[in-house]
Amino acid sequence: MKRLFFTLLLFSILLNFSFSQDTEKINKAIAEGDCETLFTFINSVGEKDQRLVTNANQTIRKYTTIDAATVKYRTNKMESRVRTVGKELMENVFLDPEKYLPAVVTKLVTGVSDQFLKVKAIHDWICDNIVYDTETAFERANRRQDYISVLRTKLAVCAGYANLFNQMCELASIESTGITGYSKGFGYTGKIGSSPDHDWNAVKINNKWYLVDVTWDAGFIDQKTFVRKYSTSYLFLDSRSFLYSHLPFIGKYQFHAPSLTKEQFVNEPFIGGVFFRYQLSFKDELPSYDNLVDREGLFVNINGSNNVLLNSAVRTLQKNNIDGASWQSKSGNTFSFVYDVPDTQNYKGYVFARFNNDRRIHERIEISSFEGKIIPSLDSLLQTKKITEREKELFINSYFKVLGNGYYYFIDDQFDIPRNNAVVKIHPLVGLSLELLEPVLDFNIKAKSGYAGFKNYYAKRFPETFTAFIRASNTKLVSPINGLLNANTMEKFIIESRDYVRFAIIVDDRFTFFDKKPNGSFELMFEITSDLNEVQIYGTKNNRNYESLLRYNVN
Repeated sequence: MKRLFFTLLLFSILLNFSFSQDTEKINKAIAEGDCETLFTFINSVGEKDQRLVTNANQTIRKYTTIDAATVKYRTNKMESRVRTVGKELMENVFLDPEKYLPAVVTKLVTGVSDQFLKVKAIHDWICDNIVYDTETAFERANRRQDYISVLRTKLAVCAGYANLFNQMCELASIESTGITGYSKGFGYTGKIGSSPDHDWNAVKINNKWYLVDVTWDAGFIDQKTFVRKYSTSYLFLDSRSFLYSHLPFIGKYQFHAPSLTKEQFVNEPFIGGVFFRYQLSFKDELPSYDNLVDREGLFVNINGSNNVLLNSAVRTLQKNNIDGASWQSKSGNTFSFVYDVPDTQNYKGYVFARFNNDRRIHERIEISSFEGKIIPSLDSLLQTKKITEREKELFINSYFKVLGNGYYYFIDDQFDIPRNNAVVKIHPLVGLSLELLEPVLDFNIKAKSGYAGFKNYYAKRFPETFTAFIRASNTKLVSPINGLLNANTMEKFIIESRDYVRFAIIVDDRFTFFDKKPNGSFELMFEITSDLNEVQIYGTKNNRNYESLLRYNVN
């Protein structure tokens, strides 16, 4: 009996010792948001303290559930307080950072009780004042990246942005850490090197770590030119969303479980923070970074909303559009895309997005167009008094020229209201659309072995879609889906719609109307005569005004 008693006592002591070790380790992992360790603990064999298991599960759920509370900070609007620091203080902080940065941070966060807004103010101030150092990035210089050097030069690569962000958070009494890892940034080709290539941050707010990439929110690189373009795409972005473009070198900084491997990271497409700004998600399986297709095409289904306009395209690696290579339809809030390739070359598939009420200006304009068309148009507008001399000057000075790139780039400044108003006013007057969509998803696409591409079957795989068709929530083209119709044939057109009351094919102002069937679909048997070069389908919502919806080529 004594032997049994001592055996049980020893087992109890060892078990309590094991539980004590687990408690210390798991509580540390909970505080650090180390979901990798927590996931391993939950799924390990042997007896465990169930309270620890519960706490570990709750922490993982906290990090793997979409945090709706942070969406309101990702507005793409800079905090106005970044411009209220004061001229003298702003001049001094770049001369003597150690002495004056505390005062700058105090000015940014005083009176702000919301910790997220404090971080956003710091994030915004850095975006507004620090320029990405392309000379160091492309090894034409080797500037130091400590926060003092960054402020003195007003230049930084990712490490410098991260170091300055950490220093300012520390001065604001906000816990922050730098993270090193791999990224799908400028120059990414579907492979990651043996060494990390990027730095970003995490901040702790209300006992949870949130991810921030100030570098990518400050602007973008085109060729070897940095273009300032403020964004909140990587401010408090959820951990899983962040992992589509950033992979930490140390697993615990994924703030996610189960952990993503390097192989998974490389296999997934580049999905930037802008995708999630539009609150998009994948309905089912997402595409890979590299995709092979046959005549069936590649299917991608995305959940969106009625407030978001989506479009798609297939482009060459030189970013030239391939007509009729992508197709889309919409059912409710689900957008369905199909992609194909014309031949056996390498292509990229894209999804583009824009909020319905957004006005998006051209961030870059070809030099030949800017100087050969737009400036003469401005002179003409000035003569006819449609714009003022000041508006013309504001427009021209809002772009900077990079001769080697072949473009004029827009100088982003949200606070220059007169200039921005002039730019928006002039855009449509000189033929520049304000309804641009921006890329939110891209991936590689190529024909499978044995498939030579759709040009062996059609000149265009799919019909051309107009904006009205893309915007329609409940309109679906049933047939024909091929973009090239044969002359001297009869073609049956079928459309399902709850958006339009009537459809017609219009040729030389002559309307041929679709019949509405008892099942609600619209159908038309139409002769494709040899004198037709194309066939266009129009729709009306009020029996008066017709909109262009679809266009086919005729062979």
